[in-house]
Amino acid sequence: MKSSTQSTIEKLTQPKWNWLCKLGGLTTGAIFVLLLIGMVGIITEALGFAVTSNWITPFYNNWLIILFKLNIRMEGITPDSLTVLNPADVLIMVLFSLLSLALFAVLGNTTKLWSAIATSLPILGILVYLITKTAGRSGLLIGGLMYSIIMLRSKDFSKVSAYVGIIASVLLFFAGDIVTAVFHSSYIIAILIGVGFILWMLWFFLTGWRLYHLR
Repeated sequence: MKSSTQSTIEKLTQPKWNWLCKLGGLTTGAIFVLLLIGMVGIITEALGFAVTSNWITPFYNNWLIILFKLNIRMEGITPDSLTVLNPADVLIMVLFSLLSLALFAVLGNTTKLWSAIATSLPILGILVYLITKTAGRSGLLIGGLMYSIIMLRSKDFSKVSAYVGIIASVLLFFAGDIVTAVFHSSYIIAILIGVGFILWMLWFFLTGWRLYHLR
């Protein structure tokens, strides 16, 4: 007799759930754009252009951008900047949760337990972040790392996508979240975060492209 979890996984991996893969592909595109806005924000600030619009400022300062700015000692950025409830972070987390559901639909049969855990992390992260305003965002990086590792065992995603995701998640989690919290700001850490950020954007592009054209 099949358990409820097994039945759910089998339903999600049936062809009728292809729409979820399409949605996951579109979702990664939205995340890519949000991350790109953050990168553009750093470039414009470095060129001396002031950002005065209140609505765009949060999108220029997602938590990964804040971690990068902390390590390059950008003026006006303090550790307290990470304790603000940022709508851009919430939006990224919600979109990532939708992406996780799409990945679960594809990779659920590869490894049921770890796919379920990877899917739950960003969803739980939203609740934790809304309550604490600090913790919870790492759930995206850990969930992305787990799914990238699972991709290595799947024929639906390339090894390139998997390794890009693994490297990006490791760099952003350890150099960004862990090392920044323990050590003083450092340009070396900033470089590692920057590399991880770009690779993470590439992972979203590769993953989204594959999801949208899957089946």
